[in-house]
Amino acid sequence: MNELSPLGRLLLKIMRFGTIAAAFLLVAFLGLTLWQKTRLGGLEALSRQDYSFMGILVLMLVGALWLYRAIGREMKHPGA
Repeated sequence: MNELSPLGRLLLKIMRFGTIAAAFLLVAFLGLTLWQKTRLGGLEALSRQDYSFMGILVLMLVGALWLYRAIGREMKHPGA
């Protein structure tokens, strides 16, 4: 049976908190971009570059949530 050391558990908790904080920040950037670009012209004001930027933000958000889940599983079942 593999157990995490107290330091290992602390580092994983810090990484997990940082990952969810990054996910919230990405959502904030996505919302800010949508608000800034659409407040005057609606969705027609979005250009191809805006869609690309928002697509990259969404991919990074999915990656952050995936990492958050993986860290949680590792904390629950270390070494599995």
